Amino acid sequence: MKVRAALLCALVSAPLRGQDLQLFVIPDTPAHMEAWKTVAAAARRAGVGVQVQALSAERGMVLTNEGKLDGAIGRTMLAASGYGQLVAVPEPVYLYAPTAYSYKNIDVSRGWKSLRGHTLCIRRGYNVTEERTAGVPRQRLDNDASLLRMLKAGGCDVAVMGRSNKEVMALREHDPDLLQLLPPLEEVPLYLFLHRRHAALVPRLAEALKQLKRE
Repeated sequence: MKVRAALLCALVSAPLRGQDLQLFVIPDTPAHMEAWKTVAAAARRAGVGVQVQALSAERGMVLTNEGKLDGAIGRTMLAASGYGQLVAVPEPVYLYAPTAYSYKNIDVSRGWKSLRGHTLCIRRGYNVTEERTAGVPRQRLDNDASLLRMLKAGGCDVAVMGRSNKEVMALREHDPDLLQLLPPLEEVPLYLFLHRRHAALVPRLAEALKQLKRE
């Protein structure tokens, strides 16, 4: 967590370089940090300057749609569907696999349907998770640490987090009773979205992303 926070602070405080694109990620989100690394590498290859800042999902999307920011990193097609000024770079920057964690050995072979009848802890602003768990008793929390604390305290039966989440993996080394319930509930591609005034950059960035994946 401290490493991710330090990385974000360094990126946000870095001096702007002319026409660098101003992008946003959701704070304290491992999937977004991985997506940012991919976007930064692709942008360097494409000769596009980028900077990043951490904002809540809703505020970041509104500012990007209004053109006050240039793009959003690590969003789903669902999350961007209500923002008409955004265009997707049509090459995923990360494959997010929402996964159930619990102190109960729950069969999740039916995906999201398996969670019915259980109380959940989920991340606020994760549109796919919020939509898939609609109608299920749940608590929406702001960071992964809060999800894990609530789960440990018995405030929910299941916490939904990424399959490769390093924070929960580290916790499981010291808390073997915490189970990662497989398979993942779903696999969701995340994309880079740009304000439409930058639509001309989409092909360059898409090709750079493809090249990175081939290497």
